[in-house]
Amino acid sequence: MTRASGIRRCSWAGVLVVVTLLVASCGATGTPMAAPTTVSSTTVPLPMVTSTMAPSTVGTAAAPSPLPTAPSPTGPIGPTAIAPLGLPGVNDPDCTSRYRPVVLLHGTFSTTASTFSALSSALQAAGRCLYGIDYGRGGVQPVRSSAQAVADFIDLVLTATGAEHVDVVAYSQGGLVLRTALRLDGVASEVATAVMIAPTFHGSTSPLLDSVPAGVCAACADQAAGSPLLAELDAGNSPGAGDLDGDVRYAVVSSRDDTIVTPIASQVPLGSADRIHSLIVQDQCPGEFVDHVALPADPGVVSWIADALDTDGSPNPAALTCR
Repeated sequence: MTRASGIRRCSWAGVLVVVTLLVASCGATGTPMAAPTTVSSTTVPLPMVTSTMAPSTVGTAAAPSPLPTAPSPTGPIGPTAIAPLGLPGVNDPDCTSRYRPVVLLHGTFSTTASTFSALSSALQAAGRCLYGIDYGRGGVQPVRSSAQAVADFIDLVLTATGAEHVDVVAYSQGGLVLRTALRLDGVASEVATAVMIAPTFHGSTSPLLDSVPAGVCAACADQAAGSPLLAELDAGNSPGAGDLDGDVRYAVVSSRDDTIVTPIASQVPLGSADRIHSLIVQDQCPGEFVDHVALPADPGVVSWIADALDTDGSPNPAALTCR
């Protein structure tokens, strides 16, 4: 199914400042140490993908790859094609799978490649076809415009693959981008399972968000608890469904060591318990330290994500293996 949508064109103003902040916030591995992220994408038709679900296994994960030097181009109202992102196997036009296609959504000050290199290797080894979009000029533009770009991209993936639904794996800001696209951009009927890694689903109280000027990172302001965007999304809640949209099933993994998306309870959607499964790493692996930045590449979290996809959003807590 395809929806008509528009994307507000946002200025490049402040991008150099964002890059400076990003470099200053990187750790020894080159992984961004700031809040969740995202950027926009585009190029090539893909083959048909059948959509049968079956369990699979995953391998161990590697560290995230460095940021690319430039975002992929977009059309006047969002992505017009599915473009390579510099991450092997992602947006591969030759990929075929018996599973639903999986769309990857990165966080703030990051890209698909910098966030998901470990996870993508494991999911490809399990036989899945992966698709990603670098939105929001590195995840700094307004979440609303990034959500519109993601909604358009999901349409492109469904058209290219012939699938009826996609599954989504969303990290940090990617969780709020997905929440916005589900509620405001008409893709709730197109998403089957949403697996979210420390999402800013209800925003964050972290002072880090307030330390970045809104003119530099509009998405940071959108992710602050109580922002106008979050108020708009909350206003759309219903007594029966709460935060949930369509028939989407939600799985959320969090860590008590997360100081970026706080409080961690805010990462979990509100709604029917039979559609929401959440896990805190330390409840499964007491004493294990995993901070916000390390979550997407943690081997135990990678295994849990694979199980969440295999079980349509009902992962076994034991799938999160301990070191």
